[in-house]
Amino acid sequence: ALPIYKLMAEVHFYTPYNFTLMQKDESWGKQFYYWGNGFHSTTDKEHNPTWGEEATVDQLFGLMKQQFVDKGIPVILGEFAAMRRTTLTGDALALHLASRAYYLKYVTRQAGTNGLVPFYWDAGGLDNFGSGIFDRKNNTVFDQPALDALLEGSGKK
Repeated sequence: ALPIYKLMAEVHFYTPYNFTLMQKDESWGKQFYYWGNGFHSTTDKEHNPTWGEEATVDQLFGLMKQQFVDKGIPVILGEFAAMRRTTLTGDALALHLASRAYYLKYVTRQAGTNGLVPFYWDAGGLDNFGSGIFDRKNNTVFDQPALDALLEGSGKK
């Protein structure tokens, strides 16, 4: 008889880096303040994404499904998040926050669709470049739109 192995995979997902974690423009690329179909800026085009949107999420999660889930190996999306860029103002900030919520919803939904179990990474930061959802000092929800997006993506809301 063959031995029985118990195996699961865990991945972190911060794609595209330019949107989720990048804190300053570099010679090799600009930050993406916006993400997703219907969420590109008409006035700040240099910070629109040039890669890594819905089709990329679908492709990468599909590969994880094919390589692991379809073979009976569970996959945990052990961390994913997208930071807030609170130094933006006005319409740019509103569009950024809306696209960030859409990103969280989309990644959560597509993870579930592909059999991945997603875990949002709330590192507690509530300021610029933070991704915290909960204010741990006051035991309150700090970022309700992000929480709503995660719940909507999971089908819980």
